[in-house]
Amino acid sequence: MIIDAKTIQFLKDTPNSAYRSVKTEFLYHSNKLEGSTFSKENLEKYLNEQIIEGSHKIDDVLETTNSTDLFDYVVETLGEPLSRRLILDFHRMLKDRTLDHERGFAGCWKKIPNQISGVDLKLAEPWEVEGRMEELIQKWNDSQKDFDAIVKFHARFENIHPFQDGNGRIGRFLILKQCIENGVDLIMIDDVYSKEYKSALYEAQKNQNFDELKEIFVNCQKRLDEKLDFLKQTLDYIQKYEVDMNPNQSI
Repeated sequence: MIIDAKTIQFLKDTPNSAYRSVKTEFLYHSNKLEGSTFSKENLEKYLNEQIIEGSHKIDDVLETTNSTDLFDYVVETLGEPLSRRLILDFHRMLKDRTLDHERGFAGCWKKIPNQISGVDLKLAEPWEVEGRMEELIQKWNDSQKDFDAIVKFHARFENIHPFQDGNGRIGRFLILKQCIENGVDLIMIDDVYSKEYKSALYEAQKNQNFDELKEIFVNCQKRLDEKLDFLKQTLDYIQKYEVDMNPNQSI
């Protein structure tokens, strides 16, 4: 499903629109991949009524509510070139008021070497992050921005692991931004592919073999198309509506 920046920003400012469905789908799965205990019903209850239901750790509540604000911010800043400042802003918003924020780890590169539990990956050391992130961002901004570029960017971002915590969620927010801005079918990593996704991401980082990760991303694109099939008519209508209103513009 392709949704461009103009369309999703239009939906964001439209009450009771399809925006909520896209937002819920992305946030539920991205957060669940990191162990969130929010069910989709819990998340919808919060988005619709600002009510937290269920028993959750405080940081889970904060990161979940923060991620709903961050989703809106990503949409609002679509079209802004990828930059160090923007990525740090994303992380600052995600970690606002959490324990990581209190410890001084929010909105800044990692200060202490970290590792991914259960795998033998060599991640960037704290003193390497600034240079490697600048290089990654520059390569992205200078590249042909297509599906393959998004896959490789994600694997390289996760291998740098630039933050003390929150790298997976920020990485997936960056995928969202990159897909919308560049006319690529939305890639929302579905929790049903959690094991395969982590295995494919490991292979891409360890051996620079991106084939499995590409396959997982394609499967996630197809699954999202099936789940949000009911939105296709809405998106077609919006595009026709905007073309009729602005016959000299295309979206």
